[in-house]
Amino acid sequence: MLYLDAGTTCQEVVPLLAARTVDTLNIDLAFLSTGAWDLLHGVTSHSSDKVLLKQAVMRSAASVTLLADSTKWGDVERFAVARLDEFDSVVTDAGLPSEVVDSIEARGPKALRAE
Repeated sequence: MLYLDAGTTCQEVVPLLAARTVDTLNIDLAFLSTGAWDLLHGVTSHSSDKVLLKQAVMRSAASVTLLADSTKWGDVERFAVARLDEFDSVVTDAGLPSEVVDSIEARGPKALRAE
């Protein structure tokens, strides 16, 4: 929460300040989660605030891994976070079909399925 002049609160400023702070960091490895992902839209979110922060983390990280369970596959939310080819690797579970794993890897990231 940010307090401005006269004690007013401006929640809209907080995500921007957090993203700017993250932009100053040098991150070796970032792990990002998602609630929605597919081949066409990549990673999406219902929250524009989360998008700003996740994109800042991706810019600051040398390597980015997506952690995404198969139950979220095929879901699309309103705001785009990143294309799948912007990730270095994707870790998911055994519920994601092999054909989908192959399609993800064809776009660039290494895909790993936890058993």
